[in-house]
Amino acid sequence: MKRTFFYILFSLMCLFNTLCMGQVTNVNGSWVIGGNKSGRLSSVEIRNDGVVVTIELKAAKALNRLDFFSTSNTFIAAGDLNLLKLKGVLVDGVPQDCGYDRGWGWNNVAAGEIRSYQLFFEGSMPTGVTKINIVDYGDSQGNHGYCFSNVNINNPRKNYFDFNGEYAVKEYADQNNDGICGIYEDLEGTGAKLGCVKSDDQYYLVYIDSPSNYQGRVLWKVGDVKARLRNTASGILKADWYNAAKQVLTGYVAFDGVSMKVKFTSGEELVYLKTYPTSTPGISSGSGNTQQGSSWTGTGFALRNGYIITNHHVVKGASSIVVQGVNGSSVEYKAEVVSVDKNNDLALIRINDYRFDGFGPIPYAIRNSMCDVGEDVFVLGYPMTSYMGEEIKLTNGIVSSKSGYQGDITTYQISAPVQPGNSGGPMFDKNGNIVGVVNAGIPGADNVGYAIKATYLSTLVNSSVSSTILPSTNSISDKSLPEKVKAIRNYVFYIKCK
Repeated sequence: MKRTFFYILFSLMCLFNTLCMGQVTNVNGSWVIGGNKSGRLSSVEIRNDGVVVTIELKAAKALNRLDFFSTSNTFIAAGDLNLLKLKGVLVDGVPQDCGYDRGWGWNNVAAGEIRSYQLFFEGSMPTGVTKINIVDYGDSQGNHGYCFSNVNINNPRKNYFDFNGEYAVKEYADQNNDGICGIYEDLEGTGAKLGCVKSDDQYYLVYIDSPSNYQGRVLWKVGDVKARLRNTASGILKADWYNAAKQVLTGYVAFDGVSMKVKFTSGEELVYLKTYPTSTPGISSGSGNTQQGSSWTGTGFALRNGYIITNHHVVKGASSIVVQGVNGSSVEYKAEVVSVDKNNDLALIRINDYRFDGFGPIPYAIRNSMCDVGEDVFVLGYPMTSYMGEEIKLTNGIVSSKSGYQGDITTYQISAPVQPGNSGGPMFDKNGNIVGVVNAGIPGADNVGYAIKATYLSTLVNSSVSSTILPSTNSISDKSLPEKVKAIRNYVFYIKCK
């Protein structure tokens, strides 16, 4: 029943219209007495282009002149967050400067007579804000106009998904685990937590939570849309992104399976780490293709008899797996999962395609002895193909540590740069023996990657098939690095999953 409810829920997401035109709240607040006049807030009107605030003045006695002003330092605020800035007083529908000594007012006003004026605050009023303050912080001479606090307005919530908490977002991600949907946390900025959801083949980011000192916290509720994402020809998503004050910014978003990177047209960049659904920390199968949501990519390498090793997270959830690059060809061969080791993020797959006629002699061997710290290694794979193309890429470095992420003894830490799409690729020692399987990187960290030790590869193969499929003869140990790469490249494959 609950699962059905969620499917209905997302098909009935609120429409993404902006603000209703002419949405008026009649306030008619209490009179604030000041000298020879009193003032009160009469109404607040939310328009598409801004907010019109009507203020009434009442003469306490007959006056030759009834003046009014508001400085340019006047704002509509929610809590301590300034939302819209005063543009000016409306005169014949046009905002005019109404600072101190600008001379706005009326002559010969009788005692008790009420006059009104309208202030225009430019910009879009965030939906769902139902309590505001109107604050004049004053000018450099200490002059300030009327201020009004805790004003209740009619401003219905729009642009949201009906989540009631983080658990509901997690439940949605469990049911729609396409490699992109999930929960992301800001690593460098506000510490905000966002959910990525999908409706009608379009992705949205929704607000979940933020630290208590986040300035915009007062405006946001769980499920409010933080960004609407649109596909582009490049695979990067274009975003209509709402800032802390719910004003729209333009940005671009890229997912790589473990992180979400946002770059705004202003040049500001944000990085969010994917925290749910949880998996082995690392670079996912996603090259650029993961942005399409239903497809993703990774790397694998040949064993004997059509078997291939890659990462479990590369093939997890895939209903279709194809392998490209066999014998250097662009032909895509169908493959199927034979066995997996979820704990160590390994998967054994096999080509199952009538067109496939074998790999030929494999030039490298599997080395199960431990690498030493400082040992030279190199990596081959297909990282970020949407940006870098589908040609195999080489990176090299050293073994930085015999233990990996948070002291994990099943992996090495390496300095060879690895990127999204390298997942499942082979790591070789200087002689061209396979000593590890790339599975992880740290978003934003240079020259920090992780590779599963080859002994766990052998354990998976021995327990599920036979050690006879493990290549044991190295024919390239005396070759130069370029010659090794040339000999190996036809046995390292580009894996595409859907």
